Amino acid sequence: MIRLIQNEWMKISYRVGTWIMVGLLVLGMVATLIFVVKTNDKDQASGDWKTQLEMMNKENKKELKETENGFFKRELEKEIAINDYRIKHNLPPADQFSHSVWDYVKTNANLLQLVGVFVIIIASTIVSAEYKHGTIKLLLIRPPSRLKILISKYITVQLYALLLVVVLFILSFILGAIFFGLNTDYVNLVYQNGEVIERSQFANMVYYYLAHCAMFVVLGTLSFAISTVFRSEAISIAISVLAYIVGGSVTGILMLFFDWSKYLLFANDPSQYFMEQVTIIDGMSLGFSLTVLVIYWAIFLAIALIVFQKREVKTG
Repeated sequence: MIRLIQNEWMKISYRVGTWIMVGLLVLGMVATLIFVVKTNDKDQASGDWKTQLEMMNKENKKELKETENGFFKRELEKEIAINDYRIKHNLPPADQFSHSVWDYVKTNANLLQLVGVFVIIIASTIVSAEYKHGTIKLLLIRPPSRLKILISKYITVQLYALLLVVVLFILSFILGAIFFGLNTDYVNLVYQNGEVIERSQFANMVYYYLAHCAMFVVLGTLSFAISTVFRSEAISIAISVLAYIVGGSVTGILMLFFDWSKYLLFANDPSQYFMEQVTIIDGMSLGFSLTVLVIYWAIFLAIALIVFQKREVKTG
């Protein structure tokens, strides 16, 4: 199996497009660095931040009594709880600190969307390319079973996804530390299950990036399954990228009206539990979303394995 994975890794490493993707990711980080440096000339916020938070809570509590929307109620409750915690424990909000490495790392977290597209492209082509170039028959006449061959391709896709995420995180940290320095004073607060939890910025960012990795595993598996079923690079990429771009927006709209939408794939992105917002549908939790994602992952992978093993091999 290891040799098969090495072989697949060599195949994608020989593609110019593979390294173009890495280059584009690095360029994206440089672009955000220039943007942050250019816009980081504002003076640090000053004033009595406790008084400001108390005034905000006063308005929030007034709105809490008036609103009937469950989502906004939870959002207001979260903001009130966090503000009260900061006041009680003397923990200034982020605007009281100068820009730091973790602000830059968080800004670059937006590039994870680009990573998702790259993973989809690799997953959509790693099987269909074998059919397109007519190398699938040469691959299958070798001793390893079809199952091992397909799993080696799947593992290679996930390793490539992990590589991109690691490059993004480490390089963002290095560049951020050089240009903005470390900030160990600011304390990140998370609101979970009605409680406010202190979490270091490093831990928060690691959780956030890992949460995206969980989503990439499922999306990569979806693209991999589509590639296996349709055997066409164009169709696989088109369907996968369209679902990736539109799926979240459509799901977000459905979640405003239907509780059953919480079982949809894009409604269960684990990163939402590490962001400064609450879930749209009450009752959703990290454990729930991970369970749903595992089910989707198993279905997509099973489809790919079954189709690849049963289908008659044809090229073109």
